[in-house]
Amino acid sequence: MRPLDDALDLESRRTIYEMVRSRPGTYLREMERELGMQVGMLTYHLRVLTEAGMIRAEPEGNHLRYFPADGFILNDRKALSHLRNRTSRAILMNVLDRGSAGFSELLGLVGVSKSTLSYHLKRLAAAGLIEVNKGDAMTVSAADPDRLINLLIWVKEDVERDSADALVDVWNRLIER
Repeated sequence: MRPLDDALDLESRRTIYEMVRSRPGTYLREMERELGMQVGMLTYHLRVLTEAGMIRAEPEGNHLRYFPADGFILNDRKALSHLRNRTSRAILMNVLDRGSAGFSELLGLVGVSKSTLSYHLKRLAAAGLIEVNKGDAMTVSAADPDRLINLLIWVKEDVERDSADALVDVWNRLIER
């Protein structure tokens, strides 16, 4: 294990560490885009920070998501991983906003296919983030709304980017007419 001083001796490593601290649950490609660093360089510095015990890597599908080593329990790290995903975040935010929502309503709000929505709902339910009631009509609600709202603070930049992207989409549709 490297001493902490050695782990933060380079400016590029400090920049990576600060991004992980400010955006817990970020993954390699996000860092590559936002920091403008090469994947090989990022991978090396992330390994150094991990070996120094400053960050931890959590697998999620084909990605590794990076978190500060302290400050987040496992369930919060998993929830943040879902909140970093645009479709899952849209589902959760719409359910939080409405209290509950039906499948058809979510289809219209999130703007994905039925199979994509089903996939994300299954993942969110398995993670314990939503509750699905399959009565006469399926309804979805947040399992712990207060916790999710508190965790949304950590993905504020992603939420802001979603809004900007939505405006750009509207703009593009308008100018194509």
